[in-house]
Amino acid sequence: MKVSTRLAATLFVLGSLIPLGAAAQSQLTYTTSWIGNSFGFGDGKWMQQDIQAINVAPDGTVFTNSPWDESGSEIAAYKNGDKIAVAGATHGWGAAGGDAIASNQAYVYAAMSIGNQNNGLVGADYPPSGQTWFGITRRSLANIAVGVPFDSGIGNSANATKNSFLRVNAVATGTDAGIRGLAATDTELYASDTYGNQIVVFDANTMRRLRSWNVAAPGRIAIDTDSTIWLMSGFGTGSVSVLHYSSTGAPLAGTLALPAGTVPTDIAISPAGQILVADNGPKQQVLVYDRAASGATRLTGALGTLYGIFHEPKGTPGNWRFNGITGIGFDQAGNFYVAQNGEGPRPLASATVGQGAVLESYRYATRGFNWRLQGLTFVDSAAFDPATPNIVYTGSKRFMMDYAQPPGREGKYAGFTLNRFDFPDDPTFHQPRGVRGEPMVRRINGKPYLYTLDPGAHYLNVYRFDAAHDEVAIPSGLFAQNPLPGDWPVGQPTYGEWMWRDTNGDGHVDASEITGNPSTGSTVGNGFWWVDTPGNVWLATPASGIRETPLQGFDSADNPIYTYASSKTFPMPAPFNRIARIVYIAETDTMYVSGYTSSLPWDATHWKEAGRILVRYDNWSSSSPTPVYTIALPWNASSNPQITPVGVAVAGNYIFVSELYTPKVDVYDARSGQMVGYMTPGAAVGNTTGWVDVYLGISAVRRGNGEYVVLLEDDARAKILMYRWIP
Repeated sequence: MKVSTRLAATLFVLGSLIPLGAAAQSQLTYTTSWIGNSFGFGDGKWMQQDIQAINVAPDGTVFTNSPWDESGSEIAAYKNGDKIAVAGATHGWGAAGGDAIASNQAYVYAAMSIGNQNNGLVGADYPPSGQTWFGITRRSLANIAVGVPFDSGIGNSANATKNSFLRVNAVATGTDAGIRGLAATDTELYASDTYGNQIVVFDANTMRRLRSWNVAAPGRIAIDTDSTIWLMSGFGTGSVSVLHYSSTGAPLAGTLALPAGTVPTDIAISPAGQILVADNGPKQQVLVYDRAASGATRLTGALGTLYGIFHEPKGTPGNWRFNGITGIGFDQAGNFYVAQNGEGPRPLASATVGQGAVLESYRYATRGFNWRLQGLTFVDSAAFDPATPNIVYTGSKRFMMDYAQPPGREGKYAGFTLNRFDFPDDPTFHQPRGVRGEPMVRRINGKPYLYTLDPGAHYLNVYRFDAAHDEVAIPSGLFAQNPLPGDWPVGQPTYGEWMWRDTNGDGHVDASEITGNPSTGSTVGNGFWWVDTPGNVWLATPASGIRETPLQGFDSADNPIYTYASSKTFPMPAPFNRIARIVYIAETDTMYVSGYTSSLPWDATHWKEAGRILVRYDNWSSSSPTPVYTIALPWNASSNPQITPVGVAVAGNYIFVSELYTPKVDVYDARSGQMVGYMTPGAAVGNTTGWVDVYLGISAVRRGNGEYVVLLEDDARAKILMYRWIP
């Protein structure tokens, strides 16, 4: 590895440069908007980030359930393309949603769990130390925020769902004993106790246990028009079948013959008595079975485009182009409903929240489209295509922008860039959270390349595009500051940095394609990656300076080539003793560095922050880079909430700094370092937003008309926050 010959001493201490503080701040004049969600929250609504199960009432109300929604919408209700209710009491204080939901004429029954937050919660409402409860919450159909108690009900003494939780399993914390299927009549409630390998039937009104029968790892349940039961068996095993039982548990003829490769995820009965099975395998369709007079079943068709969203053009969303089917159902008018999360049902013992929720309604008889709701982003930020500000990428989505549209309607979902069928070895699936986020888009020789970070910025993923895969980003390379935990990928070093390049072009990580860093043999940890416009990769190490790994061209598969041997290290620039973020503008050879100094030190409680100061350096790559100014970044660790910076973006003549816990973007003049003003969320998004909770959670661009567009992560309500500002 080559080391720059310039001396750290040439980067003189900035004692003569007075830090520019945040005094005399003023709020700018701008427009607040968003992309990625059907609702902005200005109307008090948001589309949840994940749907694991749905139940459709006769009147077309769709009840949803998932273990986690960042703002507490695990269990919700939707109707006619609108959100009409949030159940609550399934988020925080040990409570979480679940993976099944059902209703009858009086109640909604939903799977959920109650924990004790690492043994921090005690009392009758919570399980004892080291234990978690899994079971069913019963809510009023008229108001799902209100629990309907029963004699054996427990939990939630302090809210409106007191004593409305039925404990089914009490297990050691870390064990997944969740209910994976629910179905109800007005008199009986059927529950799949997947952990206990049984179907349990409860009295729908008293919630007393009536009977049970054994089924291996049962999943989703549907009650047929003749009161018989269809259910999935083998959940989590990789070999799922659909079985037929009487209401008392007697096996019946008519087990559905599933085509090879089918991954059944839900069952529904059409108004005409057909049996429908959602297939989350490669075909991404809903199978339709008819019944003869003899009771025999026969596969007669399928709903949806073959291969769903991955039918050509691959990754293009549209009507009947399904992507990760988690739930299906019908109303009494014959409308068909389908829920998707870009992934499929949550595996056992997994905390995944999917790849973005989509809830759709169609007219079953005519196949006409009714409505669609989307909650597409979580732990994700957004970036502009350098070719045009009219194209925005998130980690796994592409949006087309029309800035003439009203707030919340500028961005149209145009592409899903993650393909789990063609590229199951995508590093995304093996990194923390399994969600591809924090994008940087670069045009190199006119071609787009996508670079993404994991939430902790430990890994930089590289993706290319080609005509054969349309919207799909093809795994191309990977930079790792340290080995990934577990047994993936085979061939990674047991210690130290490493990189991968897909030399054979198959999108699979082969051991022979992995290279360790022979110069350091060390693990960086807590560094920050940046990719400049020409495609050179920069790594800001916390305490060892800044490393540049220049682009060395492209191989025969069109992968960018990087080598450790060509890397060069720039020493820690004064006055820093720890670097948190960098932004390098190659066109002007300008480096922006934020971090900490000996007088403004780093501490581990603020491990993800962007630092206490930001310095601009001109002529960075010369032997004598010039520090131009120092900005004192917003910082008050004693306030409530704390005021600390987390993200830095530079566009045109301005620097945009996002705060972590406070919904605020501070704007500085990039030429002088002077504070210009700030932006906070407007009424269109309810005057609030969630934390910017990742390292690269902000981006900005200057449009041709002089308008600046700033995009920020908003974990709280599954969207990207957008500010539009004309200086």
